[in-house]
Amino acid sequence: MWVIVHTYLGLAIASLVHRPFWQVAVLVVLSHVLLDLVPHWDYGLTAHAVVWGWVDFLAALATLLVLLAAGTPWSIVLMGPISGAPDFDVLLHVASGHHARRWFPSHWSSFPHGHCSMNAGIALQLAIMVASLVVIVAAA
Repeated sequence: MWVIVHTYLGLAIASLVHRPFWQVAVLVVLSHVLLDLVPHWDYGLTAHAVVWGWVDFLAALATLLVLLAAGTPWSIVLMGPISGAPDFDVLLHVASGHHARRWFPSHWSSFPHGHCSMNAGIALQLAIMVASLVVIVAAA
């Protein structure tokens, strides 16, 4: 999944779950693993993976900055990067020419990582983002 999809889902979970910070952090990291199981399309498999990676990362960062400017509590905003953080090893992997070691378990080759076609994968990830955004707005 894209970093921004993990970010949006982490924000949605944090908007709904009013528990101690560390418990929400555990939930959003677990959500990362669960999303990686869902069949999806990764731009890391394309010829322009570095460009896609930067766009993905900057879009997630822009989302967080908009939320901060809107007065969203830090306890919610921080769950976006915590949820997306495991994908930094993917970004490093792509940027290094596919030689970097992947440290997060759902990124290991032995993990049953879900894959599907580009069109279906993009549609699914956009649907998850829209659903997450609806939750974030409704919970505000």
